[in-house]
Amino acid sequence: MMGYSMELALRGLRRSPKTTALAVLTVAIGLAASMTTLALLHMLSADPLPGRSQHLYLAWFDAVQAKPQTYTSLDNDWATYDYKRLKMPDAEALLAAHRGSLQAAVADLDAPVEGDRGEPSNEHLLATSSDFIPMFGVALRDGRSWTAAEDAARAPVAVMDSELAQKLFGTTKAIGRVVQIKHHAFRVIGISQPYSPQPHFYGLNAWAFSGSDRESILVPFGAAIDAGLAASSTDSCDDVTEKSRQYIAVDPVHCEWLAAWVQLNTTQDVAAYRSFLEHYAEQQQHSLASYGKKPQWQLLNVQQWLTLQNAIPDNVRLNVWLAGSFLLLCMVNVAGLLAAKFMRRGAEVGIRRALGASRRAVMLHHLLEAGMVCLLGGFLAWPLTLLGLSLLRMQDQGFTDLARLDVAMFAGLFALALAVGVLVGLLPSWRVSLVQPGLQVKSA
Repeated sequence: MMGYSMELALRGLRRSPKTTALAVLTVAIGLAASMTTLALLHMLSADPLPGRSQHLYLAWFDAVQAKPQTYTSLDNDWATYDYKRLKMPDAEALLAAHRGSLQAAVADLDAPVEGDRGEPSNEHLLATSSDFIPMFGVALRDGRSWTAAEDAARAPVAVMDSELAQKLFGTTKAIGRVVQIKHHAFRVIGISQPYSPQPHFYGLNAWAFSGSDRESILVPFGAAIDAGLAASSTDSCDDVTEKSRQYIAVDPVHCEWLAAWVQLNTTQDVAAYRSFLEHYAEQQQHSLASYGKKPQWQLLNVQQWLTLQNAIPDNVRLNVWLAGSFLLLCMVNVAGLLAAKFMRRGAEVGIRRALGASRRAVMLHHLLEAGMVCLLGGFLAWPLTLLGLSLLRMQDQGFTDLARLDVAMFAGLFALALAVGVLVGLLPSWRVSLVQPGLQVKSA
């Protein structure tokens, strides 16, 4: 029966070609609008480090010796531009405590970098600690990362990605070479694969989503300070700093510029670290009491951190809802077109019913026809979706370059097309199956 129903459905598509074409086009436009916005949302909400991010936590406590009203980032409103960073002594204290299986201090910097070719270029650097590479899954092609002892010695060593090595030295075999960072010599000890998790969750102050902007070289943060490198922004500073209210001349000791990340593998580890962080924050109370501040601390997993920072813009979610509403409107119109198309066959359906066709067979035939209409709409929606995504990528909004159609969303397009076919075809197919054979044969 299925084969016969499929044959009837194919014949039905060829009848009333204008109505069929209009229905296919309507479905395609609705699907393309929805899939364009859904594909962008899918990429923005993807796990930045699958298999790792569920164990990574951002640790923060307030140790800034300044009045709460001085900086909005210290208020309890979780301001948009509060990146939960620490002063260097506080970050070093958390690292020295070794309360997680791995821990890393992280800061994005910019500096002129020069190799053998004598062509300096401004590059993005990551000032961090020795655990960053194993903790965040940076893949090394050659060489090694630096050690905790080299961290403590503030050794001028560096790990750069293969693209930067090719650019500076003309080869990826750069182990042992010397790279000049702000006219200070750093020895290359490792070459990594280009590393760019999306979003750039461990440093959202630099950029959120970008495939082209990424840190191309990693150095110990102590060595970065010795080389005269400094962060370009800070959350807040102690009152003793001369420029504590400006985002320039960041004092590494008295300003918050390092984010402290810790790897906690079990729920027991998370509970223990929360207790440790709370106790540590309370110990800072004696130095903060004169500023009228109470202990504040937070331990945020990656998803909580991204939600707090509104990594997925509200307008993206709004566009998804608007496109979904548009698809619903298209579905209603297609359902009306199919109902009109099917009911014009009342006499034919009545004869089939009189000859013994069941209501189920009639409904199945027309439901298959509706599904084919929407499946054809899905095929037409594919290039329209690619066109919509290409138009999104032309907009410079900091995240639109992620507008791509991956394998999962490609499969989702046709799954959605079939679901739409069932939904829009259900009512028209049911209505035509209710045709009374006697009345139709009599009128014929």
